[in-house]
Amino acid sequence: MSGVSSYNNDKVVTGEVEYPASDPASGAFFQPDYKKNEDLKMMLDGSKDSLKLEAMKRIIGMIAKGRDASDLFPAVVKNVVSKNIEVKKLVYVYLVRYAEEQQDLALLSISTFQRALKDPNQLIRASALRVLSSIRVSMIVPIVMLAIRDSAADMSPYVRKTAAHAIPKLYSLDPEQKEELVSIIDRLLADKAPLVVGSAAMAFSEVCTERMTLIHKSFRYSSTSEA
Repeated sequence: MSGVSSYNNDKVVTGEVEYPASDPASGAFFQPDYKKNEDLKMMLDGSKDSLKLEAMKRIIGMIAKGRDASDLFPAVVKNVVSKNIEVKKLVYVYLVRYAEEQQDLALLSISTFQRALKDPNQLIRASALRVLSSIRVSMIVPIVMLAIRDSAADMSPYVRKTAAHAIPKLYSLDPEQKEELVSIIDRLLADKAPLVVGSAAMAFSEVCTERMTLIHKSFRYSSTSEA
């Protein structure tokens, strides 16, 4: 009997005996981690949304436990165009985590992120902006600026809040964008949604604390509106 082990979907074949992959007798628990990651890559490369979703859930679970899943970036980023909204959400969660580390691969999907900024789902629009603002490459500064400017005027308070969080990221990448970013902060400080105003105040504290007139103006506007 041969001692060679092989994988067959959810079974491990050892010699002539097949064990469920979860059976300790199969020895699967002692296989290197890359074996598990290869399974995830196969699921992500397949055509079934149910398998893609399961793979993404496992990957996000790995990240939540502090495990490194960066080697899966090429397989994950291909699914940014998925039509399945649940798969797409988890793909963006992953990309937000690793976009800064995988700059070159992330850049290949810039056009996809730009299209996602127009997605009907506010979570996808916000996630696309998070990914774009996490790519620390000077050549896309104009793209990120446009994304922040448009998102700051989005109908969703959640997306506008995300725009406020993206402002300090762009400022740290290119301080020369300060004046335009300050004008966006000014607009967001006057937002009617407290969720947005709080995030705008954080952006203010990181970008332009010397512009106290912005705070005074917004405070007077708020006080006048309530009177």
